[in-house]
Amino acid sequence: MNANELRQLLQARPFRPLTIRMGSNQTYSVPHPEFAALSPDGDTLIVWLSQEGGADMVDVPLIESVEVRKRAAPRS
Repeated sequence: MNANELRQLLQARPFRPLTIRMGSNQTYSVPHPEFAALSPDGDTLIVWLSQEGGADMVDVPLIESVEVRKRAAPRS
């Protein structure tokens, strides 16, 4: 995964939720584009943790894979 690919996923319209998997098997959920910010140089991704609160800094070169999930069905 490189910064340009990640940037495209974060800016996609409509946005689809992402699961980011690190080499250590740590995963990060990005349910909405406002839950992640890519640094200008593309080396660091900040992911806000929706359940725990706070944020983690992720080294983009260490991202092993990104899964694009299906959007949740609209609530009626």
